[in-house]
Amino acid sequence: MSIFLDFDGTITTKDTVTHLADFALRFQSGRHDEDPSAPAASSSTSTSTQLADPPSSEDPTPERVRVDLSSRWHDVVSAYLSDYKSHVSSYVPCAEDRLCVKDEIAFLRSQKHVETQSLGRINECALFQGISRDAFSEAGRELVRDGTVHLRPGFHSFVRAALARGWEVNVVSVNWSASFIEGACGFSEGEIHVVANEVREGDGAVLGPGALAGDSLLVEEDEHPSREQKGRNLTNSCDKRDAVQEVRRMHDAQDKPFFYFGDSTTDMECLLEATRGIVIADDETSTLIKTLRRIGKRVPHVRDAEASEPLVWASNFEEVMHSTFDLP
Repeated sequence: MSIFLDFDGTITTKDTVTHLADFALRFQSGRHDEDPSAPAASSSTSTSTQLADPPSSEDPTPERVRVDLSSRWHDVVSAYLSDYKSHVSSYVPCAEDRLCVKDEIAFLRSQKHVETQSLGRINECALFQGISRDAFSEAGRELVRDGTVHLRPGFHSFVRAALARGWEVNVVSVNWSASFIEGACGFSEGEIHVVANEVREGDGAVLGPGALAGDSLLVEEDEHPSREQKGRNLTNSCDKRDAVQEVRRMHDAQDKPFFYFGDSTTDMECLLEATRGIVIADDETSTLIKTLRRIGKRVPHVRDAEASEPLVWASNFEEVMHSTFDLP
């Protein structure tokens, strides 16, 4: 038996992307505070840097570095939101007319180019340049310790119960840093397996799972073996589905049952393919729940579900554990 869990909004109560970016901004500002001669996180090819003030002949102050990088990061976020809204508004059929699984999956997969373009801007911005895996991991731990990031009730107990049964527990996420996730989850090395993008410390580039170790989980179709391996980034529902399938293949578990937990439409393909899919949501107004019901899927609360129900929802892991649903 295998367990697969999304991270942002599933294990955590809210998305952590903003907190991860804020950590990186503080890190970059701190680098220059401690060492004014440290190079600013930037890229000579970045289009977003052209929006900033031209550099002066003097070394940048920590405050200038912070303001400049914050401005460039704001441009990255704004560009992504603009591209996403434009894509959604122009896509045919529109949401109200997408009434089957096939159409909804086609829509979700069509967003890949939007995510890829945004990832390119993130890499050009170099927000994560110089940040080690240990630093990301510690940031995850600290943000949970100080209450900035909240884990859903029952998460640790649920994972402990699953591990006690000999089940494999995997976290599959489109987050930018697997190390950040590992730190936030708070388990010892080897207890859970995190499948997520990774940051290359030297230039801050976000690479696909396993690429840093030279063993990419997924590879782009046009990625030639002779070129530097960057792997396939996890950015959308199809990427997560393929990652789950590959992990199951690697563990010779293609024919074994698995549970999947997720909170967003990025998780939809995995939820639908799982033996049992558990939507994590604060309430039934969840976009994911409404989308699943729109395409004809029944999604009862876990306390009202039959034992064989393929899809249910719960607001936390305590509800799952205390229900009649066949979980630990």
